[in-house]
Amino acid sequence: MLNSGIFKSVRTVPPMAGGHLLTLSALDLLIGAATFSSLGVALPHMLGDLEWSWSQAGLGFTILGAACGGSSLFPTLVIRKLGVRQALFIGGVAMAIGLYTMSAVNGLLQYFIAAAICGVAYQMLGAIPATFVVSRHFKNKSTALGLYFTLGGFGNVVGPWMVLAALSVDGNTWRDYWVYQSILLLTMSIAAGLIIGLDRRFSQPAERELVENAIEKKIEPGEAPATPAPQPARRSNVFVTTVDWTVKEATRTPQFYIIVSAYFAQLMALVTVTSLSVGHLVERGVSSEVAAAMLSLEALIAVLARVGGGFLGERIDPRKLMIVSLAMLSVGCLVLATSNSHGILLIYAVGTGIGFGITGLACTVLLINYFGQRHNLELFSTMCLVGAASALGPTIGGVIRDLTGNFVLMFLILSAITAIVWVGVVSMRAPRKDAADAPPEEEAPRLEPAPAIAKTTA
Repeated sequence: MLNSGIFKSVRTVPPMAGGHLLTLSALDLLIGAATFSSLGVALPHMLGDLEWSWSQAGLGFTILGAACGGSSLFPTLVIRKLGVRQALFIGGVAMAIGLYTMSAVNGLLQYFIAAAICGVAYQMLGAIPATFVVSRHFKNKSTALGLYFTLGGFGNVVGPWMVLAALSVDGNTWRDYWVYQSILLLTMSIAAGLIIGLDRRFSQPAERELVENAIEKKIEPGEAPATPAPQPARRSNVFVTTVDWTVKEATRTPQFYIIVSAYFAQLMALVTVTSLSVGHLVERGVSSEVAAAMLSLEALIAVLARVGGGFLGERIDPRKLMIVSLAMLSVGCLVLATSNSHGILLIYAVGTGIGFGITGLACTVLLINYFGQRHNLELFSTMCLVGAASALGPTIGGVIRDLTGNFVLMFLILSAITAIVWVGVVSMRAPRKDAADAPPEEEAPRLEPAPAIAKTTA
């Protein structure tokens, strides 16, 4: 068993590639624990001290998500102009400033500023630089990205418990927790930048990559690459393009917008569930400990789903994985909205966990599989822009809570949005740029001529 599958892939990973993957995964774990998952648990304590409404608190969470999504082109610019190492340094300093500002919050304006800084820093340290690095190290990109998202996803598992552990110490408050996190993230991001910078490709401006590729292929940097000659058909269940699409070409396809819509649906649900589910369940009679445990269990399920999804993504079309994950996410949000039974709530934790774990991974892999690697940095960061809109979830949920007295309608809306996107993904097929890039299902079988049958005479 150890000679096949994921175990064989792990053993053949070069040391530097494996070190970079582990470093970026650890950094993703810490930023996830320090921001979204921590804030969802710390918010009730902050509300009690600062006397805010849920609408005001939800707006801060929305600003965090909006800044994260709206700034997604910024790390792309920094990576192209300065390099991945410099992006990690800048992001680490920004994250430390944002978290320290969060610890000193006394009014809404400070809270909003701190959330915005943390959102921008999150993108500088998260999936955008990691996807760029990992996709250039590994041939089996789905498996590698699955491991990255899996290890990083433990941040959502441990984040709530980190808050509870810090608050359990005598004399500690939520302010102390944010100070601890600011020191930890600054240290880790500097270390990550130094480690990633050991590879010359990531310590120099990434725009050189485009220029060098253009010179090698004798084309202008902004010009589309020439169409390669048709290659032998590959018998595989997973479509991978044989040509690199330009940004303009990719963004003109309906497939790109379906993928973006799926990313939007899962991200809006993730931000909203993370920020409001604990308060929602407590209001429905569930203890805060059980509510936090459900949130942590959901994150654990997401972690397990990511590692399985990354491995299966090399063998099963990621679109099919996304169909399953979106269906589970829709059901999970529906159960969260309507139930307060501990046993039934396990369906919510499992459903949303699988949805969060696989959908984002499938979107990331499909962008590479459908449109190629050359311009994936720009395409991935463009997809991340929807985070600015999906971040409205907590604010809308807070307004609904203040108007109706509960969060039920918000989670029903999330379930409905996810179901609508699911229909689009079911109808989606791989884009076809030319005959050399035909999806497997469109390839006609090659028929060998029947051997001649010699005639015999009596």
